[in-house]
Amino acid sequence: KTGKIKMRPTRYGWILVFLLVWLPLSAVGTANNFLVILFTLGIGLSIVSSRMGKRNIRHLDLARRFPDDIFAETPFPLEYLLKADSQSKPAMSLSFKEEDPMEGSAEGVSFPEVNPGGDDSFRGFFTISSRGDKQIRPGTLRSSFPFGLAVYSIECGREDSVLVYPKIEPVSHDLPAWLGSAGRGLERTNPFGTVPYYFRDYVAGDPFKYIEWKKSARTGSLVSKILAEEEAMEIVIRLPNNASEKTLSRASSLVAHFARTRTPICLQGPGLNCGPAKGKEFARKLLTILARWDSKSIEESIPGHSSGVLVEVDESGEFTWSRPGEANAGRSSSR
Repeated sequence: KTGKIKMRPTRYGWILVFLLVWLPLSAVGTANNFLVILFTLGIGLSIVSSRMGKRNIRHLDLARRFPDDIFAETPFPLEYLLKADSQSKPAMSLSFKEEDPMEGSAEGVSFPEVNPGGDDSFRGFFTISSRGDKQIRPGTLRSSFPFGLAVYSIECGREDSVLVYPKIEPVSHDLPAWLGSAGRGLERTNPFGTVPYYFRDYVAGDPFKYIEWKKSARTGSLVSKILAEEEAMEIVIRLPNNASEKTLSRASSLVAHFARTRTPICLQGPGLNCGPAKGKEFARKLLTILARWDSKSIEESIPGHSSGVLVEVDESGEFTWSRPGEANAGRSSSR
């Protein structure tokens, strides 16, 4: 916890304040002992409410647990770990409000009860609107316990730093048909390893000579065989100078897609030529580069060579696909 406990009267609290001002004045003017009794009860109620309300949040420790991967504009779960002093009583009716850049419920995350001497876990869902390194400031722990006369609040939770990756979108419908299984997932290899090709479902445009008719007859659907050298070819994702946020989001979507299909990936851009490689950790490395990308400070040249399938992502997020050794083979519309 940081700072001091703050108190803000609620509507009912302001009514009590008004009564505590009005009752003694009326009691003096009318000599009504009943009003004096009501005034005394009101003072006692306010004192009890203040002490119990402050004690309710004073002996609490709060820690956040962020997920490993956070993507811009995408809801993610945030776990809260609360621990109450073992000498205190259970804390009741709490809520926690995050500060910018965290975006969540206006009411905050509710903690109905926190038991003393133990670790209680709660979960909330949030979004962060933009990519990059983000500083997460302490939030505000609040409670109107016990009588709802005032809201007691205190800054709580240590400052954290998280990396937010660009927004990920589906891109499978933007892949050219001739890309074949590189965009569709893992394929079956020959079980004996003696024939250098893979089997996959037929894709429109596959030459008829590559159709495996025996397997097609047995499975009831067309099956193509593709040379292993073609299947091993990497995907080269190339960024332009002054890449826009849309460009980075679409490039990140390609990285995530081909990482799932275990296709070798290479990322090229101004002064950058990373890869080819594949795997979860390499994909995270590329997403980290894209999350921290600063187009305004980059004026270096873009690599002009590519040994694999090249996909250029322009500023509007459109893809331009090229086969190895060919000029632009086709363009897909951005979403």
